[in-house]
Amino acid sequence: MKFKNFALVALLTACSTALTAQNSKPNIVYILADDMGVGDISALNPESKISTPELDKLVQNGMTFTDAHTASAVCTPTRYGILTGRYPWRSELKDGVANGYSKRIIKEETDTVGKLLQRAGYTTAMVGKWHLGFDWTFKAGNDSAKLLELKPDSKKLENLVDYTQAFKGGPIDCGFDSFYGMVASPGMPPYTYLEDDKVTVLPTAQQEWFGPRNDFPAGKKLDYERKQQMLRPGLKAPDFTSNKVMLTYTEKSIEFIDKYESKKPFFLYIPYASPHTPVFPREEFLGKSKAGIYGDFVQELDWSVGQIIQSLEAKGFLENTIVIFTADNGWAKGSFPLSFREQFNHNPSRNYNGYKASLLEGGHRVPFIVHWPKTIKTKSQCDTMISTNDLYSTCVAITGSKIAANQGVDSYNMLGLLKGEKEHERNNLVMADYSGKMAIRKGDWKLILNPNPKQRQLFNLAKDVSETANLYNNPEFKSVETELMTEITTLIKKGRSTPGPTQTNDGEPIWKQLYWMK
Repeated sequence: MKFKNFALVALLTACSTALTAQNSKPNIVYILADDMGVGDISALNPESKISTPELDKLVQNGMTFTDAHTASAVCTPTRYGILTGRYPWRSELKDGVANGYSKRIIKEETDTVGKLLQRAGYTTAMVGKWHLGFDWTFKAGNDSAKLLELKPDSKKLENLVDYTQAFKGGPIDCGFDSFYGMVASPGMPPYTYLEDDKVTVLPTAQQEWFGPRNDFPAGKKLDYERKQQMLRPGLKAPDFTSNKVMLTYTEKSIEFIDKYESKKPFFLYIPYASPHTPVFPREEFLGKSKAGIYGDFVQELDWSVGQIIQSLEAKGFLENTIVIFTADNGWAKGSFPLSFREQFNHNPSRNYNGYKASLLEGGHRVPFIVHWPKTIKTKSQCDTMISTNDLYSTCVAITGSKIAANQGVDSYNMLGLLKGEKEHERNNLVMADYSGKMAIRKGDWKLILNPNPKQRQLFNLAKDVSETANLYNNPEFKSVETELMTEITTLIKKGRSTPGPTQTNDGEPIWKQLYWMK
């Protein structure tokens, strides 16, 4: 009997120890804004005409990264990099973005942050904008394989999809236990919410085109109001309204937190679709900023972040939760037209040149704020160059996981930086624009590549962070150009930018954007 009691005590002790070890892993909440500049956050820009008190609190109580970048200056590729730790052009997506009928971009064999954390004992959930393609089920009589190879033109495919059937290749197949969101932005069909691997309400109604008007008195190009609130034509759920999307994502995120009772740590990924077009702030936020409806929309986003933080605090999760707030690229001209910078005296890029889809800093340098009370000192700042790709390897370090040599090949561990260390292994960074052209950064130097020699640019960011003095073709810096060209060529050919065995990029070994390698 004594032996049995001893065995029971030993078993309970072992279980308790395992539970304690598991609980020591932090929860992770990753909040991704859509098309938002560094200058939109008031704590990061004294001249901002937008008030962001909730994000300002994160800045005051956490760590701000001043040299944070996305893997691309547009939506889909950056999201691919965040989840996989791979540069997006290593996939078959060499340029552009997905639409509502694009096939899955993350291959089944590619590891993701979600899969990694599932293996490490986390519950994983996603609420928000996917924008990485699905493999839809098509109606009987259609060859699914052939349809998936078509260019994803919604007019050709939207009426061939069987919306009553489950889709594949989405969040559930990419490492999330639950998902609630949309295929992409609320300005792109199909206009309906998705839950796990199914459509919640069948899209049986039709959204008509809503955008710049041909009969606008000043001309279609100057119809900024309708450009800001553009809706593409396509199928939608009868009761769907785009101005409720941000609130819905906030409510669903809070619902997950409020109902969470498991002893397992959780990963909650919240990719908002704002302030991306359509810019539809709810009525209670209209006129609250000094930057038009774009500023109002950012302030609603700020409020939403505050609601999520309050929910974490109310449940007692906040102390042991890493909260990361960042964006998928810089601000977009569609959301905040160029002329608005002068009209409202507000620059979403702050002191940086460029905007969404551009290889200039404003296209890919983004806000990156981390709140982790147990580890991060308040009001701290890190000036080390990082990438949103680095989430994958940071999660590897947090969980003590082991990964295959062909996974997370462009992701570097940031855990040391979060703990206040200065050393970081990343010494280069590659960015791509909408058309798939690339730029490489190493140290203070940045080279923007282009098939047209007249459009190539070289900047010393330490001396010229606003990128006003192009040093390309200056004989004094020829060695810098050569070094950067060698660096980007090597990491493309090697299939990775991290140490390890050579890997193979997906698709053709040399694609059209690699003009210098042909």
